[in-house]
Order: sequence, then C-alpha cells, then structure tokens
Amino acid sequence: MALKQLSPADVMLGKPLEQAVYNADGHLLLNKGSVLRDPGAKQKLLAMGHKEVVPGAAPVAPVASTPRAEQLREPVFALVQHAAVTLNAMLVDQQADVHRDQFITRIRSLAGRLQAACLQDPEAAIAAIHLFHEGEYALRHHLSVGVVSALLAEADGRLDKAQQHSLICAALTHDIGIYSLANHSGGLTEEKRREINQHPITSCAILKDIGVDDELWLEAVLQHHERQDGSGYPLCLSGGAISLHGSLLAVADVYCAMTRPRPYRPKAYFPMAAMRDLYVGQSQQLDNALIQKLIKALGLIPPGTIVKLKNGEIAVVKKRSTNNAPQAFCLYNRQGMPMASPDARNTALPDYAIQGRVDYDDCRNVEAAMRRIWA
Repeated sequence: MALKQLSPADVMLGKPLEQAVYNADGHLLLNKGSVLRDPGAKQKLLAMGHKEVVPGAAPVAPVASTPRAEQLREPVFALVQHAAVTLNAMLVDQQADVHRDQFITRIRSLAGRLQAACLQDPEAAIAAIHLFHEGEYALRHHLSVGVVSALLAEADGRLDKAQQHSLICAALTHDIGIYSLANHSGGLTEEKRREINQHPITSCAILKDIGVDDELWLEAVLQHHERQDGSGYPLCLSGGAISLHGSLLAVADVYCAMTRPRPYRPKAYFPMAAMRDLYVGQSQQLDNALIQKLIKALGLIPPGTIVKLKNGEIAVVKKRSTNNAPQAFCLYNRQGMPMASPDARNTALPDYAIQGRVDYDDCRNVEAAMRRIWA
C-alpha cells in the first residue's frame, strides 16, 4: 500500500474524513467518516497520519501475533501518546455503534504496538503516560492502564507473549461499559452507583456482543474490581478464585486511577505516595507480590514525574530507580527560568535531592523540552 503524509486540508474539524488514515507502518488509525473536533487531536493526526495514494478499499489493519512482529519507526514516547488518538477513535466508534466489524482487529493492532513499545523502550513508555494530559479522563486512564499492564505482566513473567497481548486488550477496554460515565464530575445517583458496580459485567457483555471470544481478555475485564479479601465486585471473589490476569489488571487499574487527576479529584497522588499506599493501605485487597513487581517495573518515582529539587530547581525524572534517587533532567533553574537544554541531575547528591512533586500544569511552557528528552 502506497502512503502519503496527510495535509491540513485532509483533516477538517467537525467534518467526516474522506478516506481512512494510517500510520507510517500501514496500521489503521481512523476509519473513513471519523470526525475530529479537538484541535490538539488534529495536530497529532497530521504529524503521524498517512492516506492511500491510490483511492480504493482500505485493507484491514494486520494483527501482530507477538510484539516481535512490530517494527516501530516512531520514537516510543511519541508512539504511546499518539496511540491516544487511535484509541479515542475506537472508543468513540464503539459508543456510536459504528465500524463494529473492525473493532477487535483495531484493538489488537494497537495492543501489539503498545506491547512492542514497552519492550523496546520501557522508560519512554512510562514517561509518555505520566506526561499525557490531553483529552478526557477515561481516554487517558485506558491508555495508562494499557501501558502499565504491559510492563507489569512482563515484569511478572507468568503470562506468555500472546497472553500478555490479550491482557493489554483487556486493559484498553476494561471500562467500556461505563466509558461516558467515567468522565462524570458531579455526585452519583443510586442508579449510577449500581451501574458502576455492574460495569465489569456490562463491559464483558458489550465485548462479547462485538465478537470478542478471547477468554483471558474477557475474564480480566470481568475481574478487574475483585479484591483478595473478597471486598470487590461484581462477584465478590477472593484469593485464588481471582485469576492472575484479573489481579494484574486490578493492580494496574488502581495505580493509574490514583496517579491521574480525575474530574472529582483534580490533584493526583505523587507516584511514590501511591506506591506506598498500595503496599500498605491495600495490602489485604491487592496482590502484594504484584505491587512489589509494579515498583520494580515503574520505579518508585517513575519516568515522567516532575519534581522539585532541594536546590530549588524543577526537574523531570528520566530513568527508573527502586529508591527515591532516580536520574532526572533539570527543566527550570533555581531562579525559575526555563532551561534551553535540560541538564542531567543525580538526585542521590544532597543538592539535587527530590523534595516533592510539581504539577504538570505548572510546566506546560517547557513541554517541548521534556519531549526531546525521550526523542
């Protein structure tokens, strides 16, 4: 298939796309007829999107049987963040009940690319989700859980590559039954609370109706709110009755929910505090061994975390570390001026010791510099 980079005229906000859009590798990103309404999403699509040179029927995007089949041409940091455009289109299509026959193939293709990205450059993948703040909460959450599930399953090592791929598919669709409700910012009625408590069952039913018959995928979605002590829902399973993939998805889901701003909780947890609360506060509910593997997979202060240093500088963590002294790059000097070129900082040194977390919104004017760190 011959491809050509999109031009601005190919993507008009509020108007259906006149033909399907692919990435440089020929993977389907958006179907013909999809509609973009967000200027930021349009810019991302123009940066990565291609169209067929010769008009014709668009081929179905290939499914990656294992991550080794994927040849990633795009830097991992950009690939993970651009994946949000693709995922958003899939979930919007699902809500509108269009392109049903392509949903499974598209999810599997995206899961394969994320799986390959996490193997190729895990630290860039981790940074990408911690620094991704565009779009609605539900979209950001599904993308983050997909990446964290991939990293945690790889660190755990008990699922083979095909099973890990199914887990990532589950992560990308685990809240499909309440996708619109997940962005709700007000109080919940009793009816909405019942809807939330039943959403693992609802999500499974939707996926089965679309045609998903992968038992691991479906079981992980069904069990991602079950808890080791039996306090979860919807089936109140406990201990060994919860599958490994259900436990993996539960840990990834809780961590990502804690460390992302939500409509009703604008301040997210500092990742190190989230790890502590997971290990101590939820030790009876989540698998402790998996929480320890999560810390190893992401680092105690993961890449992409923006921090304040003892000397007054503001920096972003680049490399993982299981202690509180990871490698970081300075974004603002001690006078508060942006650094034209971020410099490495060894946070194990007293002057550069990490003192606390800084909100992403306070650092938007150095976003381009942050992206270059993982280019």
